Amino acid sequence: MKEIKFLIPYVVFTAFSYFFVKDGLYYASPLIFMAMRYLIAGLLLLAFSRRLILTKSLLALTLLTTTSTAFWAYGLLYVSPSESAVLSYSMPLFSLPIAFLLVSERPSRVEIAGIFVGFAGVVLYGIPLLSGFTLLGMVLTLINAVFWASFTVFYRKIKDQDPVAVNATQFILGSAVLFALSPLDFRLHFTSTFLIDLLWMATLGGALQFFLWNSMIRISRVNRITVLAFSVPIFTIVLDVFMTGVLPPVYSVAGVAVMFTGIALSRFKRGISFVVPQRAAKK
Repeated sequence: MKEIKFLIPYVVFTAFSYFFVKDGLYYASPLIFMAMRYLIAGLLLLAFSRRLILTKSLLALTLLTTTSTAFWAYGLLYVSPSESAVLSYSMPLFSLPIAFLLVSERPSRVEIAGIFVGFAGVVLYGIPLLSGFTLLGMVLTLINAVFWASFTVFYRKIKDQDPVAVNATQFILGSAVLFALSPLDFRLHFTSTFLIDLLWMATLGGALQFFLWNSMIRISRVNRITVLAFSVPIFTIVLDVFMTGVLPPVYSVAGVAVMFTGIALSRFKRGISFVVPQRAAKK
């Protein structure tokens, strides 16, 4: 698999990122934490791309990405890193209907069946979370998954753009949005531990993570990459068990199994195809 050289570091960096964000949220509110993360990551990528792409498409993509990030971070206030990982990676369950609406791609019957099975897994996994703030965290994280699916599908429209410049633009414009909203929920206690969390999320868990994701999408089918990336929640669950020594409930284990079955089923046949740029289609 030619994408394996990108997949392995992506899985490792992304899995650890859930724990760095969870820790960082003890010292900063989600909006200011992610605003600082976006700004540093954007400036790092801008140093390589040396340009920004200021178009309506990039503005729309930025809003989708920023919204996804904000809901993800707020969800992590109430759920564990492994719970956040599993719920976030319900994203493919939403990508098929969103792709139908955005790029007029019709899912097959097998893919539709996979969606229903996958949602059953999400519900089963969420049974232990149906109480108090944990339920709120589950809902916020699932909303994040919807917006992640949206900007993942949206990436298909601009896949011919330089991924470094695209991500640099996303991060810098997104930081402006997050900084503008941060007075609504401002909390920041700057410590050495917070600095470590921030630097991880801006570099390995930010600029590099997004670059690796874009690189995989550019060289391989998105449905294939999506399935391969489901090793992230598996690795995150293993890390969580190793760090806490607490095994997940039976409902959670069964929910993960059903959810992954649905995702595999929805991708059994060809999912959403790449959108061919118009100028290429005319050749």
